[in-house]
Amino acid sequence: MTLDKDITELARRMQDESGGTVPYQTARLAAAKELGGLPVHSLSAEDRIELRAQYTGESMDAAGFAIRGGIHGLGLDHCSDEQRSFRALLALALFNGNLYTGPTARWNHAVVASYDPVMSPRRDRFVMVAERAPENVATRLMPAAWDGSHGVPGLRYEGTYNCHGHASVRLRHLPTGAQLSITGDPAGCQRGGKRSLIPRDRYLTVGQDLMAHERRALAGVPPISGDAATLLAGLVSRYNLVDRRRRWATSLSWDPLERPEVEHRREPAVLRDGAVCRLWGAGDSWEFRWTGYPEPHDLARALTHREAGIKSARVTRRGDAFRVLLGTASLDLREGED
Repeated sequence: MTLDKDITELARRMQDESGGTVPYQTARLAAAKELGGLPVHSLSAEDRIELRAQYTGESMDAAGFAIRGGIHGLGLDHCSDEQRSFRALLALALFNGNLYTGPTARWNHAVVASYDPVMSPRRDRFVMVAERAPENVATRLMPAAWDGSHGVPGLRYEGTYNCHGHASVRLRHLPTGAQLSITGDPAGCQRGGKRSLIPRDRYLTVGQDLMAHERRALAGVPPISGDAATLLAGLVSRYNLVDRRRRWATSLSWDPLERPEVEHRREPAVLRDGAVCRLWGAGDSWEFRWTGYPEPHDLARALTHREAGIKSARVTRRGDAFRVLLGTASLDLREGED
């Protein structure tokens, strides 16, 4: 009812500002579009590209690459099964840090967060736009042959490209076959001239099978149900999202909206020691706990938002946690270390 009332009020205001020349139904349609009252799938591809870019911070080119080709909605969750499985595993790398929680605790969450990447999920690959130093992000996410303490198990170097003057590193995840690109190109680097950047003798390449320490790490990851995989993958796709109406934001390292009421998250312990993040669970039941940013209700809104959320996901309040539900799966969002 609140949205309907807001649409009505904005439509009346548009009519008044036009001096009564704009018909009410035309003004109401424009107001509904402005306030997010229209189903996203009903919008044209051009409108959806612009809408996606407003939320993700992608360039129009990058958003266009992601949406064109029969993608409905904003395309944040429209992906292959291989990509969904990989993103769920990647979530355990990106959302665990500064607290030992199991085999994913040292997969280098902090490295990625410090570069504030713009995520550009596509149907058949996942793109991280890290304009400052894409090679640094890539080399720290990849496991080293001699060291099993960091890196995403099974992630391999596949090639490096020069895209519009920016480096773009293409990685492949052997267990799922999913592709991950980390690029400095704001357009998301669809193609480019191939060149070599990363020393191949230091990092594992696609021709090298899983090592024993990688198999052990992957074996320690609990089973993830299909609905839970969609929720975890949704966290990755919404890693740095900002509401186009500027009411919520999901950045892990700061508040892009610079809201005074969110400043309490810059607590001395977080500034001194870094934020604590813990994402863990099994099967259908998962929990994400953290200190610092973002606000729990911001993340809950992003996952269930009318325009930018996961289709059919809904949120309830359970004690001090927001519980996001999808099918049979649940994800509790709760601040604090334990």
